[in-house]
Amino acid sequence: MLRTPFLIVWTSLALAIASPLPVYAETRRVVLLFDERVELPGLSLLDAELVRTLQANSADPVEVYREPMDLSRFGSDTYKSALRDFLRTKYADKKIDVAVAVMAPSFDFLSRYGELIFPGTPIVFCGLDRKQVGTRPLPPNWYGILLKREFTPTLEIVLRLHPKTREVVVVSGTSEFDDIILAQARNEFWAYESQSRVAFTYLSDLPFQSLLPILSQLPSDNIVLFTTLFRDGAGKSFVPHEAIERISAAASVPVYGFLDQYLGRGIVGGSLYSLVAHGADTAKLVLRILSGNAPSKAVSEVSDNKVMFDWRQMQRWGISERSLPPDAEIYFRNPSIWQAYRWQIALIFGVIVLQGALISRLLYEQRQRRYAEVQSRRRMSELARVNRFSTAGELTASIAHEINQPLAAIQTNAETMVLALRSQSPDIDEIKEIAADIRRDQSAPAKSFVACEAC
Repeated sequence: MLRTPFLIVWTSLALAIASPLPVYAETRRVVLLFDERVELPGLSLLDAELVRTLQANSADPVEVYREPMDLSRFGSDTYKSALRDFLRTKYADKKIDVAVAVMAPSFDFLSRYGELIFPGTPIVFCGLDRKQVGTRPLPPNWYGILLKREFTPTLEIVLRLHPKTREVVVVSGTSEFDDIILAQARNEFWAYESQSRVAFTYLSDLPFQSLLPILSQLPSDNIVLFTTLFRDGAGKSFVPHEAIERISAAASVPVYGFLDQYLGRGIVGGSLYSLVAHGADTAKLVLRILSGNAPSKAVSEVSDNKVMFDWRQMQRWGISERSLPPDAEIYFRNPSIWQAYRWQIALIFGVIVLQGALISRLLYEQRQRRYAEVQSRRRMSELARVNRFSTAGELTASIAHEINQPLAAIQTNAETMVLALRSQSPDIDEIKEIAADIRRDQSAPAKSFVACEAC
């Protein structure tokens, strides 16, 4: 009877202890196979966005392995065979969930050796356009994001911005990838040549040091289009973004391109395809495969072109912003003082306005105070004047009163004296007394006047 409660208690304790323990997710492993060095700007941008999107959106931890083939410097068949054996040995004990072939040479390499190096592993490819894939059949576990690489949109923009252009100079290299890109560009430009809209000159087999003097002496009715340059005509390897910087600095005419990684390196701009956006699209496809929801359509094509321009190069060549296509994006624009310091300027302006308002208020109050003081002094002056007139009137009435009384007495005494003198027997004593009264009354007004002056 005690066994059942005992088991229940222990089962509850076991569940309570086990429930907080974390469930560790399985780490997913992805190999990125690059045809060139990963530090090259274009591949670096694609790699950074691809990995960021993967790790930010995966439900499981993602471990990324990068394998640069560096084919522009090491492209022999012997090297490729050795690389095949190296990668096969390296990943023999690793479970790889997805392998990604970046650019056409990597695609070709995994087409030949993918099943040997990564047996049973899904393959995702990117950086290729539809012509590079062609009509070749793909194995069931292969998926891809095609890059819609276009050259004529940039050429149309160039001819619209520079209507007097008579010749387009196309600069390219001699590596396998350079040849692939140049062949596609020439194919698209053929329609313009056949219609005699503009002439084309292709500079792809010259040593780099011989190329620069030619570009520095081009006439003003020429324009330069740059594709890629991994290797020059002398067999010397180059990093394309470093090559375009030197080409742009040497060229006597504007230089346009087709890749967003060249913007800010010397090209004016163009309809540029974005490897950053392409990396994000590729990562989304890898995430679908990792989650077990592989797309029904193995290959999809995405257009990631944007019309972009470098403000500094526009200023250099006198290209007006109003002449650009309406959807153009301008980068590296030198901000105006207002754009750079708008908050500081707004704050200073607000302080100035506030101070101005305070000063105006103080000046208004000071003016009102002065006006009140003037009015007060004026009223005080009028009041003093009224007081003086009032005092003078009172004084005058008092003086008149003081004078009128003695004069009336004098007049009465004088009339009495006249009557006394007309009598037959005048009373001399009475007359003397009357005369004395007259003399007394005569001195009274003068005493009153002196008394008023003393007041």
